[in-house]
Amino acid sequence: MNDNLVPPVEEKKKPNTMLIVGIVLIVLCCCLVVVGGGGYWLWENGDALLGLG
Repeated sequence: MNDNLVPPVEEKKKPNTMLIVGIVLIVLCCCLVVVGGGGYWLWENGDALLGLG
């Protein structure tokens, strides 16, 4: 018989921490742009929107 059988070694997966952090930062930046743009639009057009101007 063959006594030199070694079970296959599973490679450990590297966590993609930097990829996850990058995606989260991009999503947060997009949210900031949307909120900032909406806030600017409301600042400029809020009176007309509410019928005050």
